[in-house]
Amino acid sequence: MYAQLKASHAQPRAEFEQIKASQAQQKAEYEQQKVAYEQQKMAYEQLREMVMNMANSGTCAPNLFWPYNHQPPPGSPPPPPAPPLY
Repeated sequence: MYAQLKASHAQPRAEFEQIKASQAQQKAEYEQQKVAYEQQKMAYEQLREMVMNMANSGTCAPNLFWPYNHQPPPGSPPPPPAPPLY
């Protein structure tokens, strides 16, 4: 009788241990994703800071479409017509 009762409790116990292991694995995967997200966020912020520093320092490459999206300085000739889009 005791052996039968012990056996009947063994299966739910094994299922519980399996669920517990699965939850631990899911938590580890979540932590890895969280770390990857934080690294990506930091890299994005560094890239954004670099771009902003370049844009504000005047070392950025000239914009090929400058005449079309900025006003020319006073007294300068009008910009050439925009190239066709197709």
